[in-house]
Amino acid sequence: MLTNAPDTRPAHTHAGLFIPDTSRSLVLVSGEDRIPFLQGLLCQDVAAQTPGTLRYGFFLNPKARILFDSWIAVRPEDVLLSPSGETEEAFIAHLKRYLFFRTKATITPLTGNFRSMTLVGREAPALATPLFSSDPAEDGYRTLSGGGFAFLRPHPFAFERDAGPWIDLWIPRDSFEKAARDLGGRVLSAKGMTLDAEALETYRLERGIPLPPFELNEGHFPAEAGLDAIAVSYNKGCYVGQEPVTRLKFQGQLSRRLTGLRSKSPTLRETACPRPLFSVMDGSEAGSLTSLAPSRMAGSFLGLGYVKRAHWDPGTLLIDGAGQQFEVSDFPFISLD
Repeated sequence: MLTNAPDTRPAHTHAGLFIPDTSRSLVLVSGEDRIPFLQGLLCQDVAAQTPGTLRYGFFLNPKARILFDSWIAVRPEDVLLSPSGETEEAFIAHLKRYLFFRTKATITPLTGNFRSMTLVGREAPALATPLFSSDPAEDGYRTLSGGGFAFLRPHPFAFERDAGPWIDLWIPRDSFEKAARDLGGRVLSAKGMTLDAEALETYRLERGIPLPPFELNEGHFPAEAGLDAIAVSYNKGCYVGQEPVTRLKFQGQLSRRLTGLRSKSPTLRETACPRPLFSVMDGSEAGSLTSLAPSRMAGSFLGLGYVKRAHWDPGTLLIDGAGQQFEVSDFPFISLD
């Protein structure tokens, strides 16, 4: 029911603060071989990153399907990686699989040293700025004056559409409570809101942001999610999955891609995902719905999913197995410009 859905308008128009029960993963890669080591695994060009910058990339399997995503912050003496979801143990195991005897690189989990929080919305950068140190060389990655650091994600994301400000912050555990209390007070004073996990999920879908394991997983290529423009380098040397990625790029033909999906009814009987979608015209398989949440701002349920070429034009009507109709839509669903 939409009446029970979180009202995320203050998060869009001002700011929203989310404090997770489990901190976002953070892994440090150090040692003199850290860049060539990561360069052979990531589809992003880490070697071209300058210290203080933040980029997004994928660790792929040999068939170029997505294993892990990660935000990548290059620092003068090391690299910070932050994969999405509760995947840290598997993520580190994947890295160590390629850490050969002579490779001078060390992998260190840092998650336990910090607590994380996420700040989103139009006013998020201004609200976070008082926490930052004054290093002018940092761009995307920022150190915090009280210890810790922040990742300021670039606004263009899937299909280079505006996902809006999104800042992940890691605060040392012994100073976290005060930092969270102070930032939370500034957010509320700015007419923003605190977000729980349900509200953040609604916000994510309203902004059209794909996320593991729902949209980004071993069933998909980066290009299908519209993330190759910001996450894949076609100019770097060899890495795991490079050949299929390059072949797909130059063939220029996707059989399916990520789309927005909007329910035609404000109430739904079935909301479990993933769920198959079919053509309303002939009942043929059209794709799958991967995420779904009610949105009071949109007046409907909003979702993301992968839809086949013949059905992905905006306005196309699809139906699920419960007879519920969805309209293919562009995202972000909520635009306040």
